[in-house]
Amino acid sequence: MYKVINPKTNPKIVPFAFTLLVYLVWLLGQGPQSAVANFVAQLSIAITMMFGSFVAGGTALGGGAVAFPVMTKLLGIEPATAKVFSLAIQSFGMTAASLTIIFCGIRYFKQVVLFALLGAIPGVIISLLFIAEHLPRLATKTVFSVFLLVFSFTLLRLHFTHKNFQEQPDLRSPYLITLVGFIGGLASGIVGSGADIMVFALLVLFYKKELKAATATSVIIMAATSIVGSWCNFVLLDGLTPQISAFLWAAVPVVVIGAPLGAFVCAKVKAGVLLSFLLSLIVLEVGFTSFELLNRTL
Repeated sequence: MYKVINPKTNPKIVPFAFTLLVYLVWLLGQGPQSAVANFVAQLSIAITMMFGSFVAGGTALGGGAVAFPVMTKLLGIEPATAKVFSLAIQSFGMTAASLTIIFCGIRYFKQVVLFALLGAIPGVIISLLFIAEHLPRLATKTVFSVFLLVFSFTLLRLHFTHKNFQEQPDLRSPYLITLVGFIGGLASGIVGSGADIMVFALLVLFYKKELKAATATSVIIMAATSIVGSWCNFVLLDGLTPQISAFLWAAVPVVVIGAPLGAFVCAKVKAGVLLSFLLSLIVLEVGFTSFELLNRTL
């Protein structure tokens, strides 16, 4: 006889079931032949998101940190299309990673998620509906890159003085988490990410929380922010174009595996390794922004 697996007694089945469901929809929604044909046609997007999803699930930087510069600089895709796609694909990948974190016992801060989303959700909605269209994306991205650069130097200083992992037991001033979440939500609507890294920075620098748990927390926050942001883009702003749809169909089967894998690896590696990987990504992101600025001024 076959044994029925109960999600209550074996919660690890939940992320697996989600991935299986996504694959079923992927195959049945297009038909197997069309699904494979589109995947091959958009192979460059799928390969890009193979790395982007791992970054999204395993670090405090969303998959857009990889996807956006590669799509705009190497693949020649319009920035507006790349931004909408980046936010949308994070909805799938980071949700898969979040389910892995929640149901596989990876440590995260539940209260922080709740307080941050109280700010991030209205923040991304306001940003997409009223701000993003009128604010220069490059100017915002430059400010965001400067923030990342300062944050990386601070992280390095804390790491080498051995002060970064001495956790504070309480969450004093929880309204601060909501405020930072709101600002991060505004940034997410403009550049495709922000709520995750900003709350992560607050947790590590202000609350002195452990690096890996702070990373897992930021992934869950960005998953929910991406879902709400994508709903705004597609339902309220009618932003789902045939090109974005083709990109999504090609990338979804990749990210629902890559992002949970990133979350799992993040939970297992040493904090120093995670820190090095995060700092490398920050340097890459700042480098792409600097390159874009130089091209604009020349």
